[in-house]
Amino acid sequence: MRSLAAGTLALACLPLSADAAVGADYGALDQLAPGVYVQRGADEAPSMANRGAIANLGVLVGRSGVIVVNTGSSAEHGAALLAAVARVTDQPVVLAINTQASPDQVLGNSAFARRGIPVLAHRDTESFMRAHCDSCVADVKSKADTDALEATRVAWPTRLIDGSLTLSAGGRAIRILYYGLTKQPGSVAVFDVESGVLFTGDLASSHVIPQTQLGVLPNWIDALRQMQALSPTMVVPGHGPTGRSALLTSMSDYLQSLVDQTRAAYQRGDGLMETVDHLQLPQFSTWALYEANHRRNVHFTYLQIEEEDFKK
Repeated sequence: MRSLAAGTLALACLPLSADAAVGADYGALDQLAPGVYVQRGADEAPSMANRGAIANLGVLVGRSGVIVVNTGSSAEHGAALLAAVARVTDQPVVLAINTQASPDQVLGNSAFARRGIPVLAHRDTESFMRAHCDSCVADVKSKADTDALEATRVAWPTRLIDGSLTLSAGGRAIRILYYGLTKQPGSVAVFDVESGVLFTGDLASSHVIPQTQLGVLPNWIDALRQMQALSPTMVVPGHGPTGRSALLTSMSDYLQSLVDQTRAAYQRGDGLMETVDHLQLPQFSTWALYEANHRRNVHFTYLQIEEEDFKK
C-alpha cells in the first residue's frame, strides 16, 4: 500500500505520560447540537506540522456516557481527545467507533484500549488493518513523522460488526450505517438519532478531494444518496467543514463526474496516461487536495472501467 489513506492504517499507541496528554493540543471540541461535538481536522495532506490530524472526530455525550467517533492520528492525539472530552463532561467514554481503517481515524485506538474502552468497527475494517499494517508504518512516518507517531503501535478494534446496527451506549441511541464496499472495505457512517447529526467518516468529504482508489464508485454514490434520504440536520464529513446535507450531493457530484468523464475518455479510445494528463473537473478544482488526489483518482477509475469492459 503506497497511498496514505489506503495503506497507513494500523498503528495505535504506547503509554503516554499524563503530562504529554495534557500538553498536546489538537483543537477544541466545537458543539453542533446538544451533546454533539466535533474536533475539526486540518483540510490538507498529513504533514509534520499537522501531526497527521486531518480527520474530523466526533463526540456524543449521553445521559450516562460518551461515544467517540474515530480516535485520532496517534497515541498522543487519542489521549488528548479523551482529555478534551473530560473538559466538556464528567461522563465516562464508554465506546469508540472506527468508521474505517484510515490512519487519521484509528491511530489513537490504544489510548482508548488502555482505559478499557471498547473500540467498535466493521469486521472488514479490522481485517484490512491486519492485512496492511506492516507497510503502513513507514508510509505514515514519511509524511508526518513526529514524536507522537514514534510512540504509536497497533491496537485493533475489540468489538466487530458485520453490517448496519442500531445500538445505545451511554444513554445515546445511534445507527451505524453500512452500505457494502463503498469507499474502502468496512466503511461505515454514524447517525445520532436524537440530534439527527450524521458522521459520514470518509464516505463524504466537504471541499476536499478524496482518495478513491479502493472504492467501488457506483456503490459509494448510492450510499451518499441513501444517507441524504435520512434528512440529517447536520453532516460531519470525514474531512472538511461541517454542513447541511447538500455537501453529500456535492460529494456525489464529484464521484459521478469522475466516473462519467473517465468513461467518456475510455470510450473515445483515449489511453490511460492521456486521460490522467488531460481529464480535469474544473468545478472541483478549488477543493483542497485537488492537485494531490485528482490525477490518482482518474488513474484508478480508468483502470476499473477498463477491467469492467474486459469482463463483458
